[in-house]
Amino acid sequence: MVLKMSLIAMEVMNGFAMKNTKAPATQTKQTAAECYAERHTECEKLLKRIAFRLDVHSGYQAQEPANWGHAGDLGRVTEELAYVLASLGDRSAVDQKGLEY
Repeated sequence: MVLKMSLIAMEVMNGFAMKNTKAPATQTKQTAAECYAERHTECEKLLKRIAFRLDVHSGYQAQEPANWGHAGDLGRVTEELAYVLASLGDRSAVDQKGLEY
C-alpha cells in the first residue's frame, strides 16, 4: 500500500497527472530534434485551442457580465500562462504578478 501511494504521488504533481515523456532508449530511435519538432507542433496546436476556448469564454462573460466567476477564471489562466512564459525564458509576467517561480 505504501509503495502504491508513493507511486501515485510521483505521478501527480500540483494536482495534475503528469504524463511520463521519457521513453527508454531501447524503445525509440527518435532524435532530440525530432522530439522537439513534435512537441513544438503540439504546443502550437494547444495555443490555437486556448485561443478558441478564450473566445468561447468571452461569450459566457457577455451573457453574464455581472458574474465575477468569469473574471476569476481568467485570473487563474493568466497566472498559469505567466508560468508557461517563464518556462520559456521570460519571467516578466510572473515578476509583474508577484508570483513565485
